[in-house]
Amino acid sequence: MKKQSTTKRYCDQLIAIPVLSRRSLGGMLALGMASACIPRIGLAQDTTNAVTPRIVTDCRGRRVTVHNATRIASIGGTLTETLYALGKSSAILAVDQTSTYPEQALKEKKDLGYMRAISSEGVLSLRPDLVLTMNDAGPPAAMDQLVASGVPVVFVDATPSPEAIEQRTRFLADIVGAQAEGEQLCGAIAGQFRQLEAWRAAHTVKPRVLFVMRMTNNRPMAAGKGTAADAMISLAGGVNAGADMQGYKIVDQENLVALRPDIILLMDQTATTLRSALQADPGFKLTPAGRNNAFVSMEGERLLGFGPRTPQAALELARMMAAVSYPV
Repeated sequence: MKKQSTTKRYCDQLIAIPVLSRRSLGGMLALGMASACIPRIGLAQDTTNAVTPRIVTDCRGRRVTVHNATRIASIGGTLTETLYALGKSSAILAVDQTSTYPEQALKEKKDLGYMRAISSEGVLSLRPDLVLTMNDAGPPAAMDQLVASGVPVVFVDATPSPEAIEQRTRFLADIVGAQAEGEQLCGAIAGQFRQLEAWRAAHTVKPRVLFVMRMTNNRPMAAGKGTAADAMISLAGGVNAGADMQGYKIVDQENLVALRPDIILLMDQTATTLRSALQADPGFKLTPAGRNNAFVSMEGERLLGFGPRTPQAALELARMMAAVSYPV
C-alpha cells in the first residue's frame, strides 16, 4: 500500500495544478511566487522489488538478463525521478548528480558523480545488482567497462518527447515490477499534456525563444535542433530562435542579432551570471529580448529532463513566457 500511495500522491500533484490567466500569473510573478529506440520487456515479473529473472531489450537493442532490482544504480535524473514516482525509492542504491528531484534523492542515496563523467570503478564498488542509465550518459569508455563487468546494464532511451516519456515510464515500471503504478502515472502525465494542449490552443502567439546553456569566451552557447531545450520550447508554444542550428552552437554577436530572440531561456542554476553577461553584450541589446530585458528561467532538470514533471514544466514555462514583455 505504501508504494501505491506514493504513486497516487505523485499523480495527484500532477493533476492539481490550476490553469492561470496571463493577468493573474503576472500578479503572482510581481509578488515573487512566481525516437530512435523503444525499449521492450521480454518476460513477466512479480510486483515486489525482488523480480523474476527475465530478458530486457534496451534502447541499444541489447538483450540483458535482469535477475533482481533491489540495488539499482540510477544514472540520469529522469530515471531517478520516475523510480521515485513509481514508489520504488527503496530499490535505489545510488544516483548521479542530475538527480535533483525529489530533493531527498541526493541526500539519502550514494553519489555516482555527474552522468557524463561516470567512473565505472565507483559504480561497481557499490555492488549494484542493476545499472539503469540514460542512453546519453558517459563517458563511453566507462559505459563499456560497466557492460563488460557482468552487472546488468540497461540503457534507456533519452528522446525528449511526450511519447518517449510514457514509453520510459512503462519500461521502468516493468523492470521494477510496478506495472499498475506505471499505468496510473502515465494517465496523470497524459492528463497534464491535455492541459498543456488546451493552453496552447488558447494562447496562439509564438515568441522566438533562445535557450542559452552557458557563455564560452564571452559568447553564448545556444540550443538548436535536436536538443531537449528545442523540444521544451516547442511544447511550451514557442519557436526556437536557434532552430537553424544543429545541437549546441556558440553564437557570435552578429548571429545573435540575426536570431532575433524575443525571450532568453536560462537554467536557474546559472541564470544570474548569464543574465549579467548577456546584458553587457552590445549585440544582445539590439535584440527584442535585450530591448525588453526578457528573461525566463527554470531549474535545469525540470526544464530539460523530460520525465514525469515535463508537462507541468512546459505549462509553467508557457505561462512565464506569456507574462514577460515581448513584441507581438
